[in-house]
Amino acid sequence: MNSRLPAAPPSGACWAPSPPRWAKAAIAADGKISDTKANEKVVNDFIAAWNDPDKAVTSLADNCAVRMEEDKPAITGPANVAAAFKGYMGHGEKLDVRILQTYAEGPLVTNKRVDTLTVPGKPPQTFQVIGVFIVKKGKITEWTDYRDV
Repeated sequence: MNSRLPAAPPSGACWAPSPPRWAKAAIAADGKISDTKANEKVVNDFIAAWNDPDKAVTSLADNCAVRMEEDKPAITGPANVAAAFKGYMGHGEKLDVRILQTYAEGPLVTNKRVDTLTVPGKPPQTFQVIGVFIVKKGKITEWTDYRDV
């Protein structure tokens, strides 16, 4: 028998692998596994408020770093993020977000989404996105969106 493989679980029990090292490091950095669901809710509430930038940015930490597009420089601070949202949404645009899948572990929350931007007088634009968020003390400290192409 290979001694590197884990022993089989007792009869009737399930065996699941432990989280990967990067997830363990994220958990250790925040210290509380029980915050996972709360952190997921912070991200979901943030996304649900995107059509109201002033409300959305209340989910952000004062020192947040946000990349709405992965290849753009980070936007720092809630006021600057609100201004960026308003720049995208300032002419009657509406954003519809459909979350397809979420993974959360400690302060790390990721989601796979379909974002649909509707601009008056133009056909809707749809983007497949992977969002990566870090939540600490009930606020988003980091957010980067990656195009899922």
